[in-house]
Amino acid sequence: MNKTRTAGWAALVSSLIAMVIGHTGEHRLSWTANHISTFAAQAPRDAWITASMLLFAATLLFIGILISRYHLLGTHYPAHVVSLLTGAAIAGLVLLAYFEETAMTMKALLQTDFAGIRQQSFHDAGLLVFFYSSLLLTILAGVICLLFRKGVSRKISGVVVTCLGPASFLLMTTSWPTLIGITAPASGLRQRVSLLCIWLAMALLLALASGKDDRTSDA
Repeated sequence: MNKTRTAGWAALVSSLIAMVIGHTGEHRLSWTANHISTFAAQAPRDAWITASMLLFAATLLFIGILISRYHLLGTHYPAHVVSLLTGAAIAGLVLLAYFEETAMTMKALLQTDFAGIRQQSFHDAGLLVFFYSSLLLTILAGVICLLFRKGVSRKISGVVVTCLGPASFLLMTTSWPTLIGITAPASGLRQRVSLLCIWLAMALLLALASGKDDRTSDA
């Protein structure tokens, strides 16, 4: 279990580092306006963005192993659903990384060829599968921690993980940047802050794998 947890932490931290490196270099893209997928397709260090996606997929894999093999969330039936959701999120990320963005806007998409439209369709499908699977994973894992894990600190972690799911959705879909005075297009900012919530939720789940095993069973 310790090796799996360590590998999960290594992949999680490396994914953040790779994401930061992927945003550097000389380019005209704006991290507040352009999506991560645009950086992965057009930035000079786009390979680092792709590597970040795959590293986060590896993180989800290790979390799934901790849940299914080492019963991180106990042996309750909902815990197995969380493990399945990690697989769905991984599949979405792999699609997202493999089928790079071909058009930033609908207008640009209408001007591309059939191959470009097909590639963008797979890309968008991967994003939706990853995002909503991650949201459900986060909420369900947090609720399980809150209900079935012993210890005040673990229950508090469960509350935080649960709240990070809806927070991620709201940060992705609402116009909250205007509340802090940002009137320019900020879809890129919304996306990055939203995905950061998911990253933090996975970090908390890995943290729950530390310490004495005090999980309960449904026997």
